[in-house]
Amino acid sequence: MDQQPGSYASNRSRRSHRKSRLGCGNCKARRVKCDEAEPNCNNCVRHSIKCDFGQPPKHAPGSVQRTIQPPKPKQKPPTEFSFISSSQSEFRVPKRVRRETDSEKTVSLPDSEPETAVAPRPFQFTTTDMALFHHCFSADDLKGHIPDELVRLGFSVHYVLRLLLAVSGFHLQRKTPGNNSLHLFLEPNVDFGVEAERHLQIAIEGIAAAAPQLNPANSSALYGASIYIFVCSLARGPQPEEYLAFRDDEDMPSLCLFFGIRSILEASTNMGAATEFSQLHPRPSQDNPPESEPEAEPYPTTEIFPYTLNDDNTHNFRPYWKPLNDLQSLIFEMFSPTDSRYFIYQTAFESLCSSYDAILGASVPVPGPELWPRIFTWLYQLPEIIAHDMQKKHPVALLLISFFSVLLNELDSVWFIIGWPRHIVGGVSNCLDDRHRVLLEWPLQTLGMF
Repeated sequence: MDQQPGSYASNRSRRSHRKSRLGCGNCKARRVKCDEAEPNCNNCVRHSIKCDFGQPPKHAPGSVQRTIQPPKPKQKPPTEFSFISSSQSEFRVPKRVRRETDSEKTVSLPDSEPETAVAPRPFQFTTTDMALFHHCFSADDLKGHIPDELVRLGFSVHYVLRLLLAVSGFHLQRKTPGNNSLHLFLEPNVDFGVEAERHLQIAIEGIAAAAPQLNPANSSALYGASIYIFVCSLARGPQPEEYLAFRDDEDMPSLCLFFGIRSILEASTNMGAATEFSQLHPRPSQDNPPESEPEAEPYPTTEIFPYTLNDDNTHNFRPYWKPLNDLQSLIFEMFSPTDSRYFIYQTAFESLCSSYDAILGASVPVPGPELWPRIFTWLYQLPEIIAHDMQKKHPVALLLISFFSVLLNELDSVWFIIGWPRHIVGGVSNCLDDRHRVLLEWPLQTLGMF
């Protein structure tokens, strides 16, 4: 016979209770012990209320049911460094497994804002990277030439550090290909050129993401990075179809990377953030400085053609004067004085003549630290219209870069300049017709190519 709710109303005897964390909802709400009888506990029977102990649990409306998701692999913050093997088997040091806490078993919420920039990559040092970093400060061509401030920036701005590793890799590839003591400690199939390209491409991604947000806080890192991207483009060595100022495939030449230095410097100067940039410049070799500043005979250039072949005091005094006069004659021939391009080309030509006088016309050899600014100042100040004409292979523009290459050859002992002057002039020679190639004879002779 089934129990009726009213038959136990008068029964007040105390009964034993088995401890349990279960019980019906009514007993829990009243904070009394539940005997957990099924289908109705005695407390609910005594109060003539419906007991929910025997029913499956239900969630209250509006309540959120917690879902347990498998833990996601956590990445280290991008400012941390980890060390992994450089083996091709992708070996990773095993980590100790720990039990997941309740606080980690929560529903993952989406980010409040969509991510628009490239996500920063954690920097993972491989054994090959450590070898490249060591080479930066042990190779004679590199140690002492990399500014300390740039190295300090590299530990907080990873694209700077990757550029340093790229320079080191290109140096290993060019100076000691396949014959380096580092291979004794690394896997024999390590290709330092491939490693350098990998670091360079990752660095370019980081710079491309940071450049639109140029500000005083990141201007030093971007300026230093822009210099070393250009250095990397030269450190690769002369490449087919690439001639610094133009390419055979009409892609963007390395000169555009050099103009990136100019753009960042000008923008940083406008915001007052370029005061410490001199600490980021590469340190050239410290030759013995001369006792006095070398004096050069100035190139006699005016708006009207200044000298003739019969003058006693001109062309035989400096071997480059006659070739430069011939180049100026071509400028007069190609552009009329009323043409806006005439003034642009004439100004660039006169600046090039001044560089020749300061470097090749000096009575005392110019020391290394002074050569760099004297040579690259002309390239830095090159108008964009002439740079564009170089890409389009205009004869006058190509001859200008050829005569600049003669000055660049003064740095041919620098490891990442080696081979470039001859490579550039050779590329120009292939682009000129017979009429304009005559003006290229002196650069070809000077570089030992004729």
